[in-house]
Amino acid sequence: MTPPEGCGPCYTVLCVAGEAEVLDGLVRDVRSQCGAAFEVEACPSAARALDLVERINPIEARVPLVMTAPVLPDGSGVELLLTLHERPDYRATRKLLLSDGLVLDELAQALEQGAVHRVLCQPWDTGRFQSTVRALLTTFFVHHAPDDVERFGDVLDVEQIPRAFWVAHRRRQELGIQVETLSRSFLADLEMSTADVEQAMIAGVDEALGNPERRQYPAGAILLEEGQKVDGVSIVVSGQVQLFRVFDSREITLHRHSAGRVVGLLALARGKQAAFNCRALTDVEVIPLTLEQLETALQRNASLSNHFVTVLVRSLTRRNRRVCDLQVEIRNLTHALTDERDQLAETLEQLENAQLRLVESEKMAQLGQLSAGVAHELNNPIAAIQRAVDFISEDLLSLLVDLPDGEMVKATMVSALTSTPLSTREQRKLRATLAETVGNDVLAQRLVKVGITTPDEHRSRFRGLADDERARQVVSMERYHQLGESLRNLSSCSERVSAIVSSLRSYSRADETAVAEVNLHEGLENTLLMFGHALREVEVQKEYADLPSVECRVGEINQVWTNIISNGLQAMKNQGTLRIETDVPDADHVRVRITDSGGGVPPEHLERVFELNFTTKAGQASFGLGMGLAICRQIVTRHGGTIEMESQPGRTCVAVVLPVRSMRMPGES
Repeated sequence: MTPPEGCGPCYTVLCVAGEAEVLDGLVRDVRSQCGAAFEVEACPSAARALDLVERINPIEARVPLVMTAPVLPDGSGVELLLTLHERPDYRATRKLLLSDGLVLDELAQALEQGAVHRVLCQPWDTGRFQSTVRALLTTFFVHHAPDDVERFGDVLDVEQIPRAFWVAHRRRQELGIQVETLSRSFLADLEMSTADVEQAMIAGVDEALGNPERRQYPAGAILLEEGQKVDGVSIVVSGQVQLFRVFDSREITLHRHSAGRVVGLLALARGKQAAFNCRALTDVEVIPLTLEQLETALQRNASLSNHFVTVLVRSLTRRNRRVCDLQVEIRNLTHALTDERDQLAETLEQLENAQLRLVESEKMAQLGQLSAGVAHELNNPIAAIQRAVDFISEDLLSLLVDLPDGEMVKATMVSALTSTPLSTREQRKLRATLAETVGNDVLAQRLVKVGITTPDEHRSRFRGLADDERARQVVSMERYHQLGESLRNLSSCSERVSAIVSSLRSYSRADETAVAEVNLHEGLENTLLMFGHALREVEVQKEYADLPSVECRVGEINQVWTNIISNGLQAMKNQGTLRIETDVPDADHVRVRITDSGGGVPPEHLERVFELNFTTKAGQASFGLGMGLAICRQIVTRHGGTIEMESQPGRTCVAVVLPVRSMRMPGES
């Protein structure tokens, strides 16, 4: 398809039909009409036609006409023409569709999109076919290839050429006038100032309409109200106006210096209600124009259109700049508000921390005062009881020696005071062995109870005694053994009370703010001793590793153990299993895990358990131990450690990791 040199581009007509008879007829009639002026390509399918189109070079060859049957082996003729119409190089190509009862919807779609120029029923009449082809080729060459009209004059409709050229010439003239008008509108006023263009616009209105009516408005008067139906425009001759809207009973000024000289044009062009209120800032003079008056003025004065468009463009430019400035101001305000919000959040966090520290300090102070008072009240009586027990024991032993059976009585008392109580199982085992020697199970039980547990001890103590004498001594030994056990119990209880007082002092230490090396196991044991009354029905499991001493504030760390164990006991209702484990995760840290068998924390609350004033107890936040976990986190964080909780029904574990060496804490000089 390469054209002869110097003859212009080659032109090809495409004939597409699935039926061989129809395709041959199309090719025959086109060649009969056009002769050798055009190349004719026969395509038996849409795919063949599209493949041919892909191979045609639009610079060397053009397709002025495509004709297709309505039904093709691989689609429809309408789809083929629509596909070709979407290609820019084939939009000007004239398209002929043969019809044999085509569905009207498909035809309407093709005609609406300009993809079909003519429809020819088949079987076609040869004369009508030739005239249709000639007319389509004529319009193509006149509008899209006028330089080749003379070249194909024998094929084209000569009678239509003058009118087609006249129509094309008129369209070119109209397009030229539009281009010239636009050029004058934006270029002729380019060198004029805004004030000069506005005065030229006002003068043009006066000239076109013969000095129309002017209206005067005092400062503060409303020229246009938001929501008002707009049926004209107002040209501000002198003075200044502002555009504003009302939000939540407050006026928001949107345009003042950028209001412009023409008011109401945008609403008028949209045919809707006014979007702004317009108020006179000073005494103003305006020219009210109806839509008919504005159209008349623009038609009578050609230069007025240029000035009017320039005024509007510059006014919209000022408004757009004002909108951009507002956007910048909004962004700056947003950044400022974000900074203030962050500062407020930081201040709130500091206040919450201060509140926790105050609550914590108050608790520690109260606990210190309480423990000091308890220690003061109990220390002296307990010391007196311990001394009295020692004196009574010594005096009784001295007095009992003078009795006829003094040595036996003394030995019984000493055994009761110093021996470790036997378990029930051990007593049963010893009683069984001794019963074989004495021949009496009841007597064996009484002997084991007073400390005679082996056959050798029995023979040594009662050798040579009659049964009644032995019975008398057993009764006496039982009496003095019971007395010794009572003194031993009294001494043990006083020592336990003394240990509790000591643990109170070790636990609270409210006045100790300095960092010291602490044995965490000792603090845990003292805390468990504090909860002795609540642990009666709790199984306490301990798995302690060999921990190094930890530098910390002992009073604060003991408070962490107290809060965690207290929460665990409350979750278990003082019944269940409490497990305490310690280990060394690395060389610089130690870890304490306290696990209870309570009901657990719901998953939706697990992330909030360390928040201030959040609690799951009775649905309300409480102070004191109700703030315990928040205080625990603050204490552990100040020590440079971490605290985490894992929970599921039947198992809640709180893990505390502390550094071995002390870190400088916030606020510590």
